[in-house]
Amino acid sequence: MKKRFIYIVSIIVLGFYSCDLTEEPYGFYSDDNFYKTVEDADAALLYAYRAFNYLGYNRGMIDIGDLSTEIMSVKAGEGNGVQELDQWKSTKSNGTLSDFFQYCYIAINRANGVIENVVDQDFNQADKERILGEAYTIRAWSYFSLVRVFGKVPMQKQLVSTEAQTTPALAKDLDEVYNFILEDLNTAESFLSMDRKVGHFDKVASWAILAKVYLNIASGKDNNAAGYRDMVVDANEMYTQSAKWSAKVLNEQAEFSLDTSIGNIYDVEKADGPEHIWLISMDRTGDNTEEFGSFMLMWMPWGPGASYYVKNAKGVMEPTQNGWEVYHIETAFRDSFGSTDKRETDLIGNEIFDVDGNSIGSVADGNIIAPFSTKYLDPKFNGNRTSTRPLMIRFSDIALTYAEAVGPTADGEMWLNKIRSRAGIDPVTTGMSITDFRKTVLQERKWELAFEGHHLFDLRRTATVLSNISEAQSSGLTEDEAAFYPIPLRELDLNPNAK
Repeated sequence: MKKRFIYIVSIIVLGFYSCDLTEEPYGFYSDDNFYKTVEDADAALLYAYRAFNYLGYNRGMIDIGDLSTEIMSVKAGEGNGVQELDQWKSTKSNGTLSDFFQYCYIAINRANGVIENVVDQDFNQADKERILGEAYTIRAWSYFSLVRVFGKVPMQKQLVSTEAQTTPALAKDLDEVYNFILEDLNTAESFLSMDRKVGHFDKVASWAILAKVYLNIASGKDNNAAGYRDMVVDANEMYTQSAKWSAKVLNEQAEFSLDTSIGNIYDVEKADGPEHIWLISMDRTGDNTEEFGSFMLMWMPWGPGASYYVKNAKGVMEPTQNGWEVYHIETAFRDSFGSTDKRETDLIGNEIFDVDGNSIGSVADGNIIAPFSTKYLDPKFNGNRTSTRPLMIRFSDIALTYAEAVGPTADGEMWLNKIRSRAGIDPVTTGMSITDFRKTVLQERKWELAFEGHHLFDLRRTATVLSNISEAQSSGLTEDEAAFYPIPLRELDLNPNAK
């Protein structure tokens, strides 16, 4: 019997992935002793999800999705290419982009392994469909992550088991990438049920991703964005499909909804709250860096060199670890919120306190470098270990996806205004043109989803990167050049077919 070895390591095949990761090997399994039970398949599925837990992926979503925009910046001296992202001076050797590319393909290859080894197994049908549905969604989400960052990418559709499979061909256009994503998602949707579990995809998550994918295609085509302008699709039909799938999230399930409290959304003890369609599962009890979150430290000021207190989203003083203050909120973005907007008053910090509530540093007195986000707090932190989780898909994201897709209809305005009402600001003016309404929705997304890794992708699909970043950042760039980052050099060196 021919054996296919599936190595339980981060680097599946030497030569396809580079070899500077820190994950330790955990042995190997062959077809003779693995995938024989549902428990085996679930273990492999969890291993595929685990690729998202690494900083190369989840911090990459923030560094790529938000850091390169006008809403935030990074502290001087921070490495791995984030300075270049912030300044729009990235090259093919950028470390953050290389790591992100790498972890997406690690997730893809692990998902391929699950799909190929489970599809013919004689498992209980419900378990088989659940496992396959999640694996197809992992693969689709990974390619969606890649296409929004790099555009056309190599299409690795099979488990890498031979050297010949380590050099997959580059997609010929965005149609090929998106058609594959949509095929996977439609298969996944047919397999999955409404079976919510923190950190996992279920049927509602597949609907949500379908809505996001169709909106990305629709607005990219509609706004003549690079790559999308050449797709063989009708923008209006893509908006219709986005509206269809997002409406299912909003109206055809009872597990998820807009949380009535902004504070609850960011409460680390409420990972199963109604807002969280999918978040990456991490908590402070983990022993390895991929098992616990560190986003709190990325945002918190250095402060006095010891623990201090900040006001959380509910206005309660909460202890926090002395931070690394890597991320800084741009003052102009903070000031763009209305005076009553809770997303500024409750979620952006400007001051730190001692145990008695006395101020010990603020942006105003110069003892804190910049405003900071309080979306990622854990009062029960254990040193550097926190339960702050990357927020990947929230219900409000899909509500705004629906509003953008349907335009200034009664339903579109209703969902947009529900989010504005929760934030404590006035409803939008009725009677806007579809163009003005969609611009308003995009502004709402900018406020609502800030620091969660979305903004650059909204700018790219609407071909508005250059009109939003500073003149210093945009100097010498064209909108088409800002639409995608180049495929990392080390991947081009390893795979000549990616050029």
